Amino acid sequence: MAVTRTVPDNPEIPEYRLEKGYKPKLDAVRAETKPKIDAYFDDEVWQKAPVGGPIIQNVPSPGKAMDQQTEFRVAYDSRNVYVAIWCWDTDPDKIVARYMRRDDTLRPDDYVILVFDTFNDERNGYWFRFNPNGTRQDGVVSNNINLNTQWDGIWEVKTRVTEDGWFAEAAFPLTTFSFDPETSIWGLNVSRSLKRKNQRGIWASPRSSMRSYYVAEAGKLHGLSDLKQGLGLEFNPYILGTQSEDRVAGTDDFDFELGGDIRYRISPKMGATLSYNTDFAAAETDARQVNLTRFSLFFPEKRRFFLEDAGVFNFGGLEGRFRRGQRTTPSFLPYFSRRIGLNTNGQVVPLVGALKVSGRVGEYDIGVIDAFIGDSDTLDSQNVFIGRVSKQVLEQSTVGVLLTHGDPNSEFDNLVFGSDFRYLTSDFLGKYRLEANAYAIGSHSDDPRFDDGLAPSFGGNFVFPADEFEIDGAFMQLDDKFNPALGFAPRKGIRRYSTTWTYQPRPQEIQWLRQYILSYEGEYITNLDDQLESSRHLFTPLSLEFESSDEIYFQFENSFDAPLEDFTVLRSGIVPVGDYEWNRGILGLSTATQRMLSMEYEYSFGSFYDGERKEHAVEFSIVPSKHFGLEVAYTYQDVQLPNAAFDVELTSLTALVNVTPDLTWSNLAQYDTISDTMGINSRLIWEYRPGKKLFLVVNQTYLDERTGFVRQQMDTTFKLSSIFRF
Repeated sequence: MAVTRTVPDNPEIPEYRLEKGYKPKLDAVRAETKPKIDAYFDDEVWQKAPVGGPIIQNVPSPGKAMDQQTEFRVAYDSRNVYVAIWCWDTDPDKIVARYMRRDDTLRPDDYVILVFDTFNDERNGYWFRFNPNGTRQDGVVSNNINLNTQWDGIWEVKTRVTEDGWFAEAAFPLTTFSFDPETSIWGLNVSRSLKRKNQRGIWASPRSSMRSYYVAEAGKLHGLSDLKQGLGLEFNPYILGTQSEDRVAGTDDFDFELGGDIRYRISPKMGATLSYNTDFAAAETDARQVNLTRFSLFFPEKRRFFLEDAGVFNFGGLEGRFRRGQRTTPSFLPYFSRRIGLNTNGQVVPLVGALKVSGRVGEYDIGVIDAFIGDSDTLDSQNVFIGRVSKQVLEQSTVGVLLTHGDPNSEFDNLVFGSDFRYLTSDFLGKYRLEANAYAIGSHSDDPRFDDGLAPSFGGNFVFPADEFEIDGAFMQLDDKFNPALGFAPRKGIRRYSTTWTYQPRPQEIQWLRQYILSYEGEYITNLDDQLESSRHLFTPLSLEFESSDEIYFQFENSFDAPLEDFTVLRSGIVPVGDYEWNRGILGLSTATQRMLSMEYEYSFGSFYDGERKEHAVEFSIVPSKHFGLEVAYTYQDVQLPNAAFDVELTSLTALVNVTPDLTWSNLAQYDTISDTMGINSRLIWEYRPGKKLFLVVNQTYLDERTGFVRQQMDTTFKLSSIFRF
C-alpha cells in the first residue's frame, strides 16, 4: 500500500464531533500531475493530502466508532476533483459485493457515498455511491430534501480488494458539475456501509436520523481554486435503428432516426437543454401491476430527459418520499412528466422536440419545459408548457409557483396554476428535522365536461422523521371540476385526510433484535359534502428486524368503500352501488439481502367488498456472483365475489449478466393471466467510454393460446449515443 494507515482500530470519538451543528473540515490539495485512477494510491499527491475522518457510526449506534475504519483524501486540478478512499477491513473475506450493474441500488452491498455541495449553499448537491466492484450509482440533490437517482453523471471510479480491505480512487470531471468558480469551499460528506454488521457511518452529523443527501449538515471541503468550467457546452447526439414486426397487423418495417440533446450552461447555476427527436428507447419497461380498484394506477417516470433536474418541478411535497427504503406512491401530482410523449394507455406518441431551462438565479430556482408533440392517429400536433419558479426563504425553506398549459391527450385547452410554501428545518425542538408544505392550485379547461371557471384545490402536509419514531400527516381537497391535464389525479371532488405514526426503537438489551416497529397508517376520503367515500386503516402490531437482517411482520387492514355506481373488477366481477367494509390480515417475511439467496413472501387473507380475497406474493433473488443475478417473482390472487369468481397470476423473471460495471445485459419476462400475454424486454448496455453508450434493445410480445405462446410483435432497436463536452 503506497500510503500508510493512520487511523487506529478503535479511534476515540471527540465529544465535539457529536455536537449538533458541528461541521468537520478537510483541505483539498492541488495535484501537479493527474493521478492514475487505479486504486493503488502510488501518486505523489496522496502522500501529501490531509487525511479525512473518522467515519462515525450513525446506525445502529450513533456516535460510536464503526467496527471497521475508513480514511479518505481529496485532491484536484483545474479539470477534475479526485477522491481516494481507504476502507480498511480485518476480515476482507466477508466484504459484501454482489451488484455490478450501473445504477443498481447497492443497498445490499458494502458501499461508500460521496456528496458534494458545489455551491456551498447547503441546499443542492451531487450524490455518488459505489461498491467494492466499482459499480456506480449517482443522483442530484435539490432543496436539501429531494434525491433524484435517475440522473447520470460522467465520472470514473476504480476499486481493489486486498487482505487489508477494499480501496477506491475516483475522478470527477468538473464538467459534470455546476459550480461557482469563485468559491473555494464546497460542502462534503462521506458515508460508508458495512453490510455484514448492518452498520452505516458518516463523516458529518452522525445522528440516526441523518441521511447522506442532507447537504445542509455536510462538512466543508476547503482549498479549491482555479477551477475551470470550460465553455459549458454539452452535445449528446444519437443514431437509432429499429426493426419492427407486427404479425397481427401484418407489417414489417425498419426506421432510422437521428436526434440528440444540446445543453448549454448559461451561467454557473443555469443551464438550457434543447432536445430534438427525443427518444425513449433506452427507458426500462414498466412492471406489470394488478388493479383491483376503481381508480387508475401510478407508473413512475423512467425517461432521462424528464428525470434530469426533476426536483426543480416538485410542488407542495406531493412527489412521495422514501419510507424504509421505498418511495411512497403520490395520490396527486399537478405536473407529471409521463403525460408528455406517452398517451393514457402508456403508448409512445411522437415527441418532436423539447426545450428545458433549469437552474438558479440568485435566490430563485427556475424550471421551464416547452415540448412539441407530433400528430398521431387521433390528435393533431401541439405544444405543452411547464413553468416552475421558487424562491429560497429562511434557512432551508422555499415559496414558489407552478404553471402548466396544454393537454397531450385531448384537443381541448387546459391551464393549471398554483402556489406552494415549503418549510424545512433541521433544528426542530433543537435536534429534529421537520418538513411542512402548504399549497393552493386551480385549473381552467375548455373541455365541455368541465366548467369554464377556475376549479380550485388546496392542501398541506408535514413530515416529522426520526430514527426512533416518525409522524406524518396530510390534507387535500380537489374540486370536482379540477382537471390537471399534465398531472396525475385519479380521484376528484374529494377531501383526503391521511396520517402515519411509527414507533421503531432499537433495543440494546436484546442482542438478536435490531429493531421492532409498531405503526398505524390511516386514510379518510370524503366528498365535498363531507360524506365518507372510502377509508383505510393499516395496523402493524408486530414487525421485527433481526441482527441477521431477516424480517417478519404481521399487519391488520380495515377498508371501507362506497361506490356511487357499479364498477367492474378485472373485466368480470361486478361490484354494485353500496357501502362495503372489509378486513384482511397480512403475514410477511423477508431474508437478508446480503445472502446469495434471499426471498420475500407475503400472504394476505380476508374479505373483499361483499366477497373474499386471498393473495400469495413471493420473490426469490439469486446472486451467485457479481457477474450473474436471477430474480423470480410470482403473485397469485383468488377473488370470490357473489357474481363472479376468478384468480389472477402475475409472473416475472429477471436475469442479469454483468460482464463489467460498464457492460451489462438485462432480461425481463413478464406474464399475466389478465391479458394472457408474455412480454420480453432484453437490454444490452455498454458504456465503452464515460458518457458514450451503446444500446441493443429487443421487445417481444407473445399471446398465450393455451396450446403454446405465439409471437405477436417484435421490435429490435440499436442505439448509439455519445456525450461531448467543451
